[in-house]
Amino acid sequence: MSDDASDAPTPRTPRAEVRERLLNAGAEVFAEQGVHEARLDEVAARAGFSKGAVYSNFSSKEDLVGQVMQRATNLVLGELRELVSVDIAAVDIADVVRAAFGRHDQSAQFALLSEFRGYASRHPEFLPEFVRQRRELQDGVLELVRLWFGAHPEVDPGMPLEDFATVLIGANVGIVFDSAALPEVNPGEIVARLVEAVIRRR
Repeated sequence: MSDDASDAPTPRTPRAEVRERLLNAGAEVFAEQGVHEARLDEVAARAGFSKGAVYSNFSSKEDLVGQVMQRATNLVLGELRELVSVDIAAVDIADVVRAAFGRHDQSAQFALLSEFRGYASRHPEFLPEFVRQRRELQDGVLELVRLWFGAHPEVDPGMPLEDFATVLIGANVGIVFDSAALPEVNPGEIVARLVEAVIRRR
């Protein structure tokens, strides 16, 4: 019997790690190739597994697409929740918005969102999931807006809080959409200026 360490069985990759690597690979492949054109064996290979690993963790391609989108939604909301708190002074809120919407390059994230939107428009069965997750993001931003303004009654948002949250998201998405035509524009800076122009002390 050999004592060579190479004879030892290869440890099984933990299921959580397999799933995370597949989600990462799915995000990359969907953004690069488009959801419709992307093949599950390419996703599996990018993650370092066989195609069977995909079906061991996701019931279908649509399930993988939905989970990749959910992961992206969770990451965005998580980052925003890390930044926004009730003890941020009114004079500092624009700086927080500037950091929240401009802290990193959003191009890959937006490419992925565009693919999800296109896929949902061509696959009605996926549209409810797309809408649910976009509402989840919008509701999460609205929750943070209400949290902060509720702690700062001395500040007037200049519009209903629901509209304020919608404008923040819409402005950011629109600027990122036109990023190729606006190479010098930082979405965080523009959204922060918008906030500064809208909110007033009562």
